[in-house]
Amino acid sequence: MEVKRPKQFTNADVILGGGLCGLLLAVELATRLRQSDRKIIVVEATGGEVPRRNFERPFRWLRLLGSEADYNHPTQPCEALAGRQITWPRGRGWGGSGRINSMIWFPPTETDIANLVDVLREHDGDVPSKLNSALEQAKSWIRPEPARWLSGSGRLFLDAMKDADQCHFAAYARLNRGGRRWTAWQAVSELLQRDPQAGQRLSFVRADVHSLRIQDGQATDLVWDDRSTSRFDDDCQVISCLGTIGSPTLLQRSGHQVTGLGENLHDHLIMPVIHGTDSDILTDDVTDARSLANWQHSGAGRIACNVAECGGLDPDQRWQLHVTPTDYLRFPNSQRRGAMTIGVNVTQPSSRGRIRWTADEMSIETGYWNDSKDRDQLLAGVHWGRELVSRSRLATVLGAETIPGAKRTSDEALIAAMQRYTQTLYHPAGTCALGNVVDSQFRVRGLNNVRMVDASLLPKPTVGNPTATLAMLTCYAANRIT
Repeated sequence: MEVKRPKQFTNADVILGGGLCGLLLAVELATRLRQSDRKIIVVEATGGEVPRRNFERPFRWLRLLGSEADYNHPTQPCEALAGRQITWPRGRGWGGSGRINSMIWFPPTETDIANLVDVLREHDGDVPSKLNSALEQAKSWIRPEPARWLSGSGRLFLDAMKDADQCHFAAYARLNRGGRRWTAWQAVSELLQRDPQAGQRLSFVRADVHSLRIQDGQATDLVWDDRSTSRFDDDCQVISCLGTIGSPTLLQRSGHQVTGLGENLHDHLIMPVIHGTDSDILTDDVTDARSLANWQHSGAGRIACNVAECGGLDPDQRWQLHVTPTDYLRFPNSQRRGAMTIGVNVTQPSSRGRIRWTADEMSIETGYWNDSKDRDQLLAGVHWGRELVSRSRLATVLGAETIPGAKRTSDEALIAAMQRYTQTLYHPAGTCALGNVVDSQFRVRGLNNVRMVDASLLPKPTVGNPTATLAMLTCYAANRIT
């Protein structure tokens, strides 16, 4: 399916970025344009090769962080987090960031829908129902799978929280097929098998993109990383699906100035609360023949565990809990004893960062806690999580709290621990926000033939994990574009 980069694009939708949004958009456009001779061409960066077992086996996804499949973007030291520099994983290769994360499918909440309706209704009077239809369409491609295996820690947590007041905790659905990791690249393969006529519209280019050449509000050429160019005919449109960092950087390198570019950057920070347990020490290096045969035959067993097994929201959706059967800060490295991590994050942080560029570098300023209410909300969330544990039977079966530590009880001590131990949840978004940089028809303001569909569009953080919301938004955008 891969072709050499053309010297000229004709009668084509040229999608830059082969992650979830880019590939899902490609199959949606190909399906909708079945009777057309219009081509859909997807361009994705070179590289990204990883061992097959690290990609296929859900339990080994953390091995992909920092690998050839990860751009591994460094951020600027954050004063609010004790001057720490947090690295942001971003995926490279067919499947994008879906290749290197836990692939949790968390359906959009009413708040998520309302946030999108606010910025999309300018040109569409029936956004809510169309978003819901788009979500069903996305699910038909992705077919998120229930957990095929839960650790003892996961089962223990869910059983202990059955009576938690107005809270609903559950095992996360995930983007797996038959207990194996799934990315949107598989959706392309399935389209080619079930609808060859639509599949004939698709082609794929592995090459590194630098920028667009723009003249009089029109993208006229695609500039490759070696500075050679490919021409766009007048009947082409470009759709950037390069993500929160890649899409604004493309516009900046292209010299396109638009208010808000690179601003409004938001992310979820997670604070791990870690307990020792008497359960087995889990390792992702499974070598016994019985476990491998079980997984290969039925997709079940420990290999099918995606580590981030279960979680949920408080009644007011202020916080999300994530439960893993590991020491969150050590896994997959060796651990001294069994552990359970109950991580908490603020669902709707107000803090905003930005991306800056100079002639020779990009600077990611996370903006964590530049609104102190986010720090205070996370502190309250840690107290809430501790209270849930203390009121449940977990209090009698879990070992001592090691992080932040049972002796840290004052707000000051907990804030100091939060400054030291909080981590990104890999959810950066918002740098080309809908209604600002991009209009409600997904057009980049000031450009006639350039659109954008990816996480950079999200005006506000999603309440839960963003994959499902982005898949929904992509299918909605396909409808608007066609």
